[in-house]
Amino acid sequence: MTTDDSMAPLTFGQLSVWRVLQTYPLDRWSETYIVAALPTPPLSSFDKVEEAVNRLSERHESLRTNFVDTASGPRQVVRPHRRVHVQSIEKPGATSAEALEIAWQLAARRFDWESEFGFRFAVLTDRGKPTHVLIVLDHIVADGFGFRRLRAELSAMLGADNSEGVHWLADQPPQPTALALAQRSDGWRRKRKAVTGYWQGMLDALPATTFPFEPPAEDVPGRVEAALHSPGARVALGITAGRVKVSPQSVLLALSALAISTATSETQVVLTLQSSNRFDRQWRGVVSSMNQFVPLVLETGPADLSFAEFAARVQWAGLTAYRHGSYDFDEITDLVRQQRGRELDFDHFFNFTAYDVNPVSADLAGPFIPGRIERTSNYRQIGPRLNIKVHSAPDMPIIIRSDTKLIPEPKLHSMLTWYDEELHRLAGGAEGKLGDILARCSNLLEQP
Repeated sequence: MTTDDSMAPLTFGQLSVWRVLQTYPLDRWSETYIVAALPTPPLSSFDKVEEAVNRLSERHESLRTNFVDTASGPRQVVRPHRRVHVQSIEKPGATSAEALEIAWQLAARRFDWESEFGFRFAVLTDRGKPTHVLIVLDHIVADGFGFRRLRAELSAMLGADNSEGVHWLADQPPQPTALALAQRSDGWRRKRKAVTGYWQGMLDALPATTFPFEPPAEDVPGRVEAALHSPGARVALGITAGRVKVSPQSVLLALSALAISTATSETQVVLTLQSSNRFDRQWRGVVSSMNQFVPLVLETGPADLSFAEFAARVQWAGLTAYRHGSYDFDEITDLVRQQRGRELDFDHFFNFTAYDVNPVSADLAGPFIPGRIERTSNYRQIGPRLNIKVHSAPDMPIIIRSDTKLIPEPKLHSMLTWYDEELHRLAGGAEGKLGDILARCSNLLEQP
């Protein structure tokens, strides 16, 4: 814990967040915030919650950091811990959904990086008794993994049975300032050189019309979102992964590449992966924004290529991309500007967090039971034209947010139906030639 203000460069992940948000209108920054409503254990009290929040602030620099622009570029300024006062909101009988909605209301006001810390905690109460802790984090403070650590620690401190939180509390967390200095040190030089080589190779191989993505002059709001909830698809994913001998993530990444190829009518697609950049044991547990976007180029052909062969190619290419996902955003942007004459931008996002799905050697049992497709609340109205997320749950939600100019809502639901049907078909032992898979996707998207 620092006792005086300390200034350091931004980590590569923080810098990426800084630069990406600069491309968004200020009034839409809050759409990128991480929000949760954490149920409180039965014996919690307001004082106990406030003490736990203060302990989090003491343990993690990111909760007491300001981010400032200087003549030398963006910097993080870590402040000494000072008492955090938590807001109390009385809401008798609030459901989890209502609690989350109130949390999103707290997120509506943009954080001022220079004058306030990038978090808000509040306690929802029922006749004075805590029912939920509402959490809002700026993405520059933490990514999904860092947020999970904070939630787990908070839950354990409140007395919940949370072994993950107990584990983290026994650990002295690494801090973002130390990481930022390490990333710019001589010891990191080989990694930086390898990353530059990856990007240069991509620029050499791709035409300027393909990469980087050139967004419209004005990012007009207009996004729809829907989710597939399918326990059967989750089972089918594990069986398919075992059958074609790749990871479940690679199976869905391969299908997503084919879906994007169909939607854009392009045989060469560039997806954007989100690399967690938590491969180094020393920095894995840091509460900060580590995620960075990394492009992945895939050829969705030839038509007679088997899905198994395609998935193997996708897995190798994906692993290579993830290994080059930690980079100085400004350096890579300068490289792209010099060779393309325009800004670095990304499209067609894919993010997989269903790590509880494992490859299995089994046959698909029972008839195909279609999953449920629902229209979901979409808090982000700008950004990439297509964003595909796969979450961990018994029904493995596959959530797709799309620009209606690329995929309007009825076609979005058809695309999710295709994911469900294709996973079951592959798990059932279908041959799976790319041309046939693409044709089925196209036919569904063309239906009125």
